Amino acid sequence: MTDHKDFEPQDVQAGLESGRYILIDVREPGEFADERIPGAILAPLSAFNPKTLPRGDDREIILHCKSGGRSGRALQMCRDAGIDVAGHVKGGILNWKTCQLATDRAENAPTGMTIQQAVMAMASFLMLVSVGMGVVFSPWWLVLGAAVSGMLLQASFTGFCPASSIFARLGFRPG
Repeated sequence: MTDHKDFEPQDVQAGLESGRYILIDVREPGEFADERIPGAILAPLSAFNPKTLPRGDDREIILHCKSGGRSGRALQMCRDAGIDVAGHVKGGILNWKTCQLATDRAENAPTGMTIQQAVMAMASFLMLVSVGMGVVFSPWWLVLGAAVSGMLLQASFTGFCPASSIFARLGFRPG
């Protein structure tokens, strides 16, 4: 088996057009339904089995995900199973779109930040404020950071996050 490589989106596009590549999308079905690279075949990482990948012709298999993390894990799974995969799209579909290559997008596909992303952004911002204010003004500001950490810890154990409820009411999309 050869080592994989990071393929530039333009090279993958050319390979798809010429019939040289098979593109496998390892994102989840909801992500695939919202937006996908034309011609990509869905094989979600959550149920990924390298032995079910299409084989039997001369086309090379290229994997992709949102940004490259999940496709990297899928590549390792293929390597562990002895399945030859050429590589993955460098930077995933995000880089694909940055290169202004076409995608198929559902008319009602959600846009904007998910609730989980909003909670992470808010928690990160509050932690930075807490540390900054604690250094500049008073260590008592670190209590804010402790409260945010407590909220996230409580959410991880109970499955309920007060901040996510607020963001849901504000219209952020589920995740």
